[in-house]
Amino acid sequence: MGLCRILFTDAQSFHTDKLPIGATALAIVQVSLSLAGLVIAPNRTVAGERLLMDNAMKGLSPGSEPKAYLPSHNIFSAWRLQAYGLAIAGIYAAFFISIYRAGVWIVNGNGLPIYTDFACAWSATMQALHGDASLLYDPAEFVKLQAALVAPADYYYPNWPYPPTLFLFLAPFTIIGYFFGFLAWDLTTLLGLIVVIYLIIRRLPAIAVAIASPFTAWNFLAAHNGFLTGSLLGASLLSLERRPILAGVFIGCLTYKPQFGVLFPVALVAANQWRAFASAVVTVAALTGISIAAFGTGGWRALPLQFAAQTTEVFLAGGNVSTSAHWGYIQTIYGLVRLLGGGGAVAWLAQGLTSVGGAVIVWVVWRSTARYSLKAAVLSAASLLATPYAFAYDIAAIAVPVAFLARDQIRHGFLRAEQSIAIVLFTLTFAVLLAFGDRQGGVTFGNVPLGPFVLIALLALVLRRVADEDMRPDYEPNFKGFETPAS
Repeated sequence: MGLCRILFTDAQSFHTDKLPIGATALAIVQVSLSLAGLVIAPNRTVAGERLLMDNAMKGLSPGSEPKAYLPSHNIFSAWRLQAYGLAIAGIYAAFFISIYRAGVWIVNGNGLPIYTDFACAWSATMQALHGDASLLYDPAEFVKLQAALVAPADYYYPNWPYPPTLFLFLAPFTIIGYFFGFLAWDLTTLLGLIVVIYLIIRRLPAIAVAIASPFTAWNFLAAHNGFLTGSLLGASLLSLERRPILAGVFIGCLTYKPQFGVLFPVALVAANQWRAFASAVVTVAALTGISIAAFGTGGWRALPLQFAAQTTEVFLAGGNVSTSAHWGYIQTIYGLVRLLGGGGAVAWLAQGLTSVGGAVIVWVVWRSTARYSLKAAVLSAASLLATPYAFAYDIAAIAVPVAFLARDQIRHGFLRAEQSIAIVLFTLTFAVLLAFGDRQGGVTFGNVPLGPFVLIALLALVLRRVADEDMRPDYEPNFKGFETPAS
């Protein structure tokens, strides 16, 4: 949807010169190493790796003393991982407090809502609840509605590209006013994502690592729906293996942002998950019926034309084919090709090949005997890559494939170089966030196209584990209180 348009002064921008560089760099590397879990030297044997993994699992067992993953480096223990993650989260919190006190986040000095992505969604929901929802799909009317409800801004996003079912999620947060609704939406959807991530990995440090993700901070800044997307994506995959009907409900709810569910039918058919498929269809029908009863049919009738308008706004740069300033905001293969100077036809070709390739990969993996954690990681990562339309806040959902990958690593050991790659990915992403932030008039974290590179690297890590013959499900770490799945 729209881009964050919060104004930052130099004092409120992310600057590395505002932090102790040496300590920050060390913390980044240590957190990244902790996220990686275990560095395996090239000359270690598989048996040695498994022995180290058993020791690591015992060190993380409930009720036991935390132990380091590596005897020679005491930076991989559970409490350190949790401390580093919470420390980075503390940096984020301090920043949010500072920009709120400066009157440039949530509300201004006069108490008026500052125009951000949540302000756009809040304005739309207020209109749907108290007026004619079909007006939201008229760009001129939508701009007027936003201008009447929020503080003056240089730009108002002209399109509302979501189906009316999204109002069912947003409506409860309009009751308590803008300020508390903003915070409640942010915290509630973040809590949903945290719960899902914890249930996938069953490790408390996973919560701290999820909060420390730069994409988490970016979504929290805008109070966008990346956490909701991640929650539904993760919950559907978490439930699918044993509770397919419940999984179908979550998949149906995910259709509020349908571009992230295009590969689910491929996986469901490949795995013969017909109950989940049917449940998703019923859920979509039920949500549609409820939204019609609550908001009328006008929004649904106008939605196809609004999708076309959104295509012009995002993929054709508002009709100005020479515009290139904002291509970096589109965190997809399409956006990357346009940013590098490719034309629309080339970008669509590259994105189409990526999407079709992702569908083929999902089909093959979900038809195979690969472990379920790897299947879930492949589907969730490929789903984020397959869409041509995603922004940095959407990439907050990357926590889901990372969590499934981490669960498989914990249960079945690590492959060489996995940790080094994790170090590079986390450090690079965090450094870009610190360096650019969301400053107006220049490069920001949101328009540096990290998403495609991070997602491709993550998907490659997962596929490597799928293909590796040594990573068999015969390795069962001795971890007290940890249930090892049959898959």
